Amino acid sequence: MSPVPSWKADIIALTEGTEARAAKIDASFFPPVSEGRLEAWETDHEIALPGEIRSYLLQSDGLEAARGLMWPVLPLARWEVIDDPCASAHPWIRFGESATHRYLLSLGHSPSVYRHETFGSDEEFFAPTFRTYLQKVFRGEA
Repeated sequence: MSPVPSWKADIIALTEGTEARAAKIDASFFPPVSEGRLEAWETDHEIALPGEIRSYLLQSDGLEAARGLMWPVLPLARWEVIDDPCASAHPWIRFGESATHRYLLSLGHSPSVYRHETFGSDEEFFAPTFRTYLQKVFRGEA
């Protein structure tokens, strides 16, 4: 079994990068989601969350960045499950947002992150993993 990442330490390191400093992209963390609450959410929504984002939630219920201009990870209570078999063969979770985009976690064959413009309709591939997504956020690409 691999060690659980220290998401807070990893994200704080990302805030110290050149791009994050230049764009003033900071990070605010919140109390963790309990294992019981996370299991109940998964049961209620009939979804098993991918390991990376699940381990993140066990350390912080959300992530606010750029002094509230972006929520790379919304608090779990604000997540939206999108399950429309006519539009997609697998469910999505809207789990993050910025002033211009909403971020979706694909629950298909690989837990990739997609985004769509707030007033748009088509999603576009954004990152292959949750970790890569966070790296892009703190490089100012989100």
